[in-house]
Amino acid sequence: MGKRKTMEQAANILTQSLRHRIGSIVNDHEVYASKYAKDAEILLSEAKKMLEKYHWNADDAQLFKKMVERKLKQELTEKTFLAERKFEIMDEEIEKMLKECQIFASS
Repeated sequence: MGKRKTMEQAANILTQSLRHRIGSIVNDHEVYASKYAKDAEILLSEAKKMLEKYHWNADDAQLFKKMVERKLKQELTEKTFLAERKFEIMDEEIEKMLKECQIFASS
């Protein structure tokens, strides 16, 4: 698998992870909140493994961030059962998760 394809797949997985993390935060009173939080960590780990296979430059990091932002906004828009506060914390959660990936920490 090429670098670009890896980036796209990792962005998809990271988007799912972020959706689950945000869902567990904004709907923390729901029964599924703790399961969503655990799923988010598992997905994050999977994305990290994929991203470790390549060297990523600053341009890659910016492209990856934009991919994740676009995909996440679309997913959160579709998930109407999540509290509207989801959009307020979206950018902050993206930044946190990219730092957790460490590959893009300097972006």
